[in-house]
Amino acid sequence: YLATAFDEIWLQPSGDVGLSGLVAESMFLRGTFDKLELGVRMDHRHEYKNAMNQYTERDYTPAHREALTAVLTSMHRQLVAGVAAGRGLEPAAVSALIDRGPFLGPEALEARLVDHLGYRDEFMARVHERADDGGKTAELLFHDKYLARAGGPHKKGARIAVVYGVGPVMRGGNSFDPLFGGGATMGSKTVAGALRQAIDDPEVKAIVFRVDSPGGSYVASDTIWRETLRARQAGKPVIVSMANVAGSGGYFVAMHATKIVAQPGTITGSIGVLGGKILTRRLFERLGVTYGTIKTAANADMFSELDDYSAHGWQRFQAWLDRVYADFTAKVADGRGLPLARVQEIAKGRIYTGEDAKAIGLVDELGGWSVALKLAREAAGLDPDAAIELRTYPADKSLFEQVLGDDRDNSDAPVSLQAQIALIEQLRPVAAELRALGLGPGNTGALGMPALAVE
Repeated sequence: YLATAFDEIWLQPSGDVGLSGLVAESMFLRGTFDKLELGVRMDHRHEYKNAMNQYTERDYTPAHREALTAVLTSMHRQLVAGVAAGRGLEPAAVSALIDRGPFLGPEALEARLVDHLGYRDEFMARVHERADDGGKTAELLFHDKYLARAGGPHKKGARIAVVYGVGPVMRGGNSFDPLFGGGATMGSKTVAGALRQAIDDPEVKAIVFRVDSPGGSYVASDTIWRETLRARQAGKPVIVSMANVAGSGGYFVAMHATKIVAQPGTITGSIGVLGGKILTRRLFERLGVTYGTIKTAANADMFSELDDYSAHGWQRFQAWLDRVYADFTAKVADGRGLPLARVQEIAKGRIYTGEDAKAIGLVDELGGWSVALKLAREAAGLDPDAAIELRTYPADKSLFEQVLGDDRDNSDAPVSLQAQIALIEQLRPVAAELRALGLGPGNTGALGMPALAVE
């Protein structure tokens, strides 16, 4: 799919084209939990909020299957259209080809899925030929070197702030764990603080908020959402650019943006809430582990994973779910300018592709970074080709940037940085073993999960 955007596609003669369609496979643990006597006490708002189905079901529920089928259908439609446009084929012909895939190299060439079968040296000779470089003196540059020599875009002009919100939404600061493989988190303290900096900077004309998050803490999401609202109240447009996913809390932080941009395949929405706990007492008793309990109030053990909720605890939990869902949908209605009844109809915890989300009003435009910058210029009252300065907030570099650098050329990286990277790679297997034993930082154990969480 990506390759079809290019002028020519070369394939090594021994290679294949794995064009065979899309498939979703989901693991369900209910049978295993029953064997282990692990109880599941969870609930959601509403039927399409399917993350907990992994624990409570043995197969897809009708709503789960419906939503996932719609997402795959939308992505497949985009795949067919993109390949057809890129290869000059009819969509019906591409659909038929996908049903025949995958393809051996000669078959792919015959089907016009690739242009040439050849090795790297043959391909490079073709590159020089296309450059009219018979003497082969043209210099080949990797993209990072090319951009560095070009001076890099967006260095001077009207200032547009760039804020990144990447990873699960959590309270506290951003984090990145290269050793234990924990990935990045969107910390409400860091991201909300970055938005405040952009709001307070008199030179900032607009804010581009890049979001790539599956969701997380309701409170953390709400904290970040508040700053997007304050930015608009301060007269600073906020343009959200969605990456791979902006689900649940990832959509929560975006819903009051001036404009929301998503890729056609961005997983969008899941406007809903879920939570609960996995009950472990009976499993531990089978292993000979027993527990005693002392508490100072009737509901002090509400968050304990040993036992079920009391009647009062379950009522409090349901009230929490209702409160979060009502708040979420009301804010979507206000931010997107939609009737509340319409939001409640399309919400229910359902995910959409960006393409489908645009059709129902959850997204304004389809595209990537360039579309977001175009909308930022428009919202700031700038000419379409006006010079701009992109400044990232907060100014401090992330650990990833500190290790790899901005205008990086790995072949010329300082020895000290290369040593750090090599050390991390060597320690990762050890870190993985420690995490498996429950000894990694922040590890809650194989059975651990928050008692109340928005996913």
